[in-house]
Amino acid sequence: MSARRMKETDVTYRKLGNSDLLMSPIILGAWQYGCERYWGDVPTKDACDVVARAVDKGINTIDTAIGYDGSEQIVGKAIRNIRDKLIIISKGGADPRKMESRVDISLSRMNLDVIDLYLVHYPDAAIPIEETIGGMVRLKEKGKIRHVGVSNFSADQVRKAVGAGDIACCEQAYNLLWREIEDTDTLKVCRDHNVGILAYSPLGQGLFTGKIRSEADIPRREGDIRHLTLLFQGEAFTAGLSMVKHLDVLSEKYKKTPAQIAINWIINQKGITAAIVGSKTLKQLDDNLGALGWEMDRDDNEFLRKEGSRSSKLFDYTFSLFGMKYDEVKVDDMIDSSL
Repeated sequence: MSARRMKETDVTYRKLGNSDLLMSPIILGAWQYGCERYWGDVPTKDACDVVARAVDKGINTIDTAIGYDGSEQIVGKAIRNIRDKLIIISKGGADPRKMESRVDISLSRMNLDVIDLYLVHYPDAAIPIEETIGGMVRLKEKGKIRHVGVSNFSADQVRKAVGAGDIACCEQAYNLLWREIEDTDTLKVCRDHNVGILAYSPLGQGLFTGKIRSEADIPRREGDIRHLTLLFQGEAFTAGLSMVKHLDVLSEKYKKTPAQIAINWIINQKGITAAIVGSKTLKQLDDNLGALGWEMDRDDNEFLRKEGSRSSKLFDYTFSLFGMKYDEVKVDDMIDSSL
């Protein structure tokens, strides 16, 4: 059976929450660029080639952060001649006293006058949400950012953020196995308040590409992010490998790769504006773009939902996808040590 087409063109732009931003359903994730400690070396030329190809294919949004080591500098080089075609997302810490100096660094690194969408990367349990959002609103009032967003916020934290300012989006980990936003009601709260959701790690840090079939296939390079990611540990990893087998069946049915099936499922879930997908090479990018422009049958979509929902109960969602306890995360301290 061939995949059913939805549009003549593969990219149909989507409105982000209550903002005026129209985004492609796939966002190019730039964490892998300039962040060798987690992802290995990605030559700057390769990163620039991927950005150029993505834009040529209709992808109009790039996601980076001040905490992604050299990512913002590489993004700045890659977008130098195509800035007007792109929505740029970056992220910083929760401390309002440090926000302006941090956003100025990001603007300088990327050679921008304004950041289109600026997110609080993680909340800080020691700082009231209202104070954090107040600092973000001031950045917007000064014209340094166009829209305010949050990332890795709980349902209650999203409610407080919405009460303190105009919130365009919430960026959260979400994939076939990691269903935190469903199981903790964050998805419902965002939908109720017209807050767009940007889903990161839709491929489970590579688990749902089909390239990892056993523990022996997990990269052994020191520092590789998969040594931290909870999807690659214990019962969760076993459940993930079972999910890959389901993807294999659907891959054959729709004549799509496992990665394309996994991304397609995410971008067709109600409430999801876009999936953030990293690509180190043109080959990876082209494969990821094959997730656009078609949809699975309803029964297959629901099958993947039920299979993943069962396995998602394995996780303790007081911890992030990367094994950090949410109420102990101090992004500002991490940024301080990297500057």
